[in-house]
Amino acid sequence: MIIDLICSFIATWFFALVMNAPKKSLVFSSLIASLGYFVYSMCVNYNQQIIGFFLGTLTISLLGELCARKVKMPATIFVFPAVVPIVPGLGLYQMMLEFVQNDIYEALLTGVKTLLNIGAMAIAIALVSLILTKTPNKIYGNLKK
Repeated sequence: MIIDLICSFIATWFFALVMNAPKKSLVFSSLIASLGYFVYSMCVNYNQQIIGFFLGTLTISLLGELCARKVKMPATIFVFPAVVPIVPGLGLYQMMLEFVQNDIYEALLTGVKTLLNIGAMAIAIALVSLILTKTPNKIYGNLKK
C-alpha cells in the first residue's frame, strides 16, 4: 500500500512536469493524488470499485479546488494531474483485448463497467465544482491569504 502511494506521488509529479504545470503546484498535486489514490484503494479493498472511483475522484477534486483557492491558481492545475493514477486504463485495455480475441460479450461487459467508472469520476468532479462555485466565500474564506 505504501509503495502504491509513493508510485502515485511520483507518477503525478512527472505527469504534471510533462504538462508544464507550475513548479509550486507539483508537491500539492502529487500529495492530492496520493490521498485520492488511498481513498480509491481502500474502497477497492472492500470490493466497491465504482464507489472507489467516485470517492477517490471526489477527494482529489475537493482538495484540488481548495488548494487552488489557497495558492491562487486554477483548479485544473491540481485536479488534472492528480486524477491520472486512478483513471481506469486497465478496463479500456481489457475491453480492446477482448474485442481482438472476438469475445464480444465480455468486451461489452468490461466496456460498460469502465464507462460507469469514468462516469462516476466525471460526476465527482462536476459535483465538487458545482458545490464550491455556488458556496459563499465565507465558508472557505479563511483559506485566502
